This record gives sequence, structure tokens and C-alpha cells, in this order.
Amino acid sequence: MSCLAAEQIAGDADRGRELFRSLGCVACHSVDGQGGGYAPDLAKRIGRDQTPTGMAAGMWNRGPVMWSLITKRRLVLPEPDQQQMADLYAYFYSARYFDKPGDAQRGRKIFYWKRCADCHRLPAAGASPAAWPAQWPPLPDAVALIERMWNHAGPMREAMARKRIAWPELSAQEAADLHALLRAPPESGPPAGELPLASGQPGDRLFELRGCRNCHSGPRSLRGRFSGRTIADFSVAMWNSAPEMARRASLNYGEMRQLAGLLWQQQIPEVAGKAARGRELFASKGCADCHTRTLTGAPRLAAHRLQAFVLMAALFRYGPNMHKKLAAAGKPWPRLNGNDLLDLAAHLNRNALSGR
Repeated sequence: MSCLAAEQIAGDADRGRELFRSLGCVACHSVDGQGGGYAPDLAKRIGRDQTPTGMAAGMWNRGPVMWSLITKRRLVLPEPDQQQMADLYAYFYSARYFDKPGDAQRGRKIFYWKRCADCHRLPAAGASPAAWPAQWPPLPDAVALIERMWNHAGPMREAMARKRIAWPELSAQEAADLHALLRAPPESGPPAGELPLASGQPGDRLFELRGCRNCHSGPRSLRGRFSGRTIADFSVAMWNSAPEMARRASLNYGEMRQLAGLLWQQQIPEVAGKAARGRELFASKGCADCHTRTLTGAPRLAAHRLQAFVLMAALFRYGPNMHKKLAAAGKPWPRLNGNDLLDLAAHLNRNALSGR
């Protein structure tokens, strides 16, 4: 297949946030104004239509500038692998589209409007921390709240049926407001209980294990049906659809986020490249000058499956040396756009499949 999306690696925005600091990206770049000011704000440069390939092209073109700045500031160039690049992409892409912060006052109103108060009890507004239920486990974010509600959907539905209460549908913002209300008050210290380890299963694996594909396949497939949704949007959509589901699998801690992250990733468009044009680019951009000649030491790219995150990782690992060799030979650094990379990948991946 020539389409990069078919082999795209699913990234995790939370891991990406941590990597942004641990790999030292924050020393130069910022995300939504948080971080260094020497290089572009990565959230502002990535829009809803920005694909992994578009990001790879931008990094490729700025590579020489980035390496020069790193050398000038005496920093260490990180060498992230392809999974880490996928996680960073997820962070950069989603940073601009997280839902607005929750508001506890709005959350209290929603708690009564949605008739949560018919079964659950809250301390009075302004009550001391001691009045809050000590047995409540921690709620790190709105997705964790929805996950906990999802796992209790069966008993909740029975209770609501007895009281003739309609299923309380939520928006992502309402879920965030409820989370702001239900998390322990800041002055109370850490909430009771301990967070279990988050699920380590990737979203596509969970989609199989939890039986989601049994219903969401063929005409009912979820791929390509959404655009511009956040992970919280997908989580509340699961909650809102719970009464209609013939089978609701229970989810371990973190699994709803993984499933929602899979759906979030699938809404990012990526089109197939043109192998014929890729073959022309491989020659005109000078790739063939090194990557088809054994004595240059450059690898034969046709022996590898190329996709955006693989290219990004390779750029960090091999890019500076490539740039030095091109400069020594008096050759410019080749500039590429997203379509160029798609076409080059289509050409190289076709050759890899055919064994050439």
C-alpha cells in the first residue's frame, strides 16, 4: 500500500507532554507559549489539517537551522524513536484543542440539572474538606470520570429506570465541569485512594480485545467519520451511547483514554502518495546520488518501509551527518513539502514490497 496512514503509529499526547521536557525540546520550543522562545511555538504551527507527513516535512526543512541552534546553545541533540515522535506529534496536535478548563460552579449546577443528585449526595457549597467523602478515589481528569461512570453504567441505568430518570447525556465541557466539582478540593490535599497503573495496551489492540470491532466494522466502522474532535469528545460520546449498546465491556483504568485516542488519531487525514512522481523526486532531489551508491555509506531506502514518524526519528539520528556531507560536496539541503514526502514514500514502499 502507498498510503502512509495505513501504517501510522498511534501516539499518546500525555506521553508526548512528558517527552517534550525530558528530551529537551522545551529548551528552544514552546507549546501554547509554555517553554523556550528560541524556536517556533509548535502548537501554533499545527492546525486541525496538519498531518504527520506535514509535520515531518516541516522538521526536515528546518533541520539545518535546528542543528545550528543546538550547536550554538551547546545543547545535546536528542534521538527520539518513531514511537516517541508519534507521541510528540499527538501532544503538539492536541495542545490547541483541549477542552476549556472545568468550572466547579457550573459543575454543581450540572450535577442537579442532570439529576445526579437524585442518587448521589454532595457536601454543601463551601463545606470543609472533611465533609467530602473520604472513600472517593482520585479523578485525575474528565476522561477518568467518564470511564468510572461507564463501568457503573449497568447499575446506574437500572436505578434511573426505577426513578424514571432519562439517561443523562453530556458534552465534553459538561464532563470537565463535573470533574472540576467532584475532584477533591485543593485545600484537602491528595484525594483518597491510589491511582492504578494505566493500561499499557494500545488502542487498536483494545478495540479488538473489548469487542468494539464486533459492532464497529464494515458500514458501521468509525474510521473517517469524525473531524476536529478531542479525546474527551470521544469519551463522552461513548457514555452518551451506552444505553444503545448491546454489549458494554468493562474497562480497566486508562483504557477509555486509549480507545478514545485511537479514534482521535483516525480522524487526522492522510492521503496516498503517487509512486510515479515519487520516483522522479528521488532523482531530482538528489536522493539517488547517495542512497543508490554503495560507496557513500548511505542506506538503500528501498529496503525500508517509510512513514512519517520513521522519517522524523531518522532525521534526528542521521540528519546532521547528512547535512555535513551535502555541504562538503557543495550541495544544498533538499526542501520537501508534505506531498513530496507522500510521493517519495509511495515510491520507496512500493519497491520495498516488491523486494527491489
